[in-house]
Amino acid sequence: MWQRGLTLLECLVALGIVAILTALATPSLFGQLNAARALNGAHQIYAAVQYARSMAQTLDTVVTLCPRSSKADATTLCGGHFGESLVAYQESANGPRILQIWSPLSGVVVRNRSGLDPVTGEIQWHPDGIGGRNVTLSVCAGGHNWAVVINRLGRPRLVDDGGICPDAVGA
Repeated sequence: MWQRGLTLLECLVALGIVAILTALATPSLFGQLNAARALNGAHQIYAAVQYARSMAQTLDTVVTLCPRSSKADATTLCGGHFGESLVAYQESANGPRILQIWSPLSGVVVRNRSGLDPVTGEIQWHPDGIGGRNVTLSVCAGGHNWAVVINRLGRPRLVDDGGICPDAVGA
């Protein structure tokens, strides 16, 4: 009499094949996740830069984009590096007026183009949209890199592999 079903040996062979395929796919999955993290972080910084530049033109005033450290208090608006929270503000007679705050980037490191130092300081846009400095914000996650390059005119652009990532993320 013929029986339907699988033998124990057939189940073990199928399980072994699934285990091998999973082991082969896992590294590429982590690579894709790191590439997506780097691109997402670069998009967030790019959006913040575009927002600050457009608000400078819309409000006809100087708008500043700077990192805001998690240790910042009510008296300290800027500090830290661009991998932390970002804040866009304008100066007014009553002190700085916060326009927008972006949450910290997770799983990425933001460095300068050479990958040696975190980017600190502030970036300003004048009422005509002209920037105060040119800078490259290199966003790295697991060896994948996207950079937000801001030229002297204040225009940002996204560049794939626009910088050097440190060997150890978070180093």
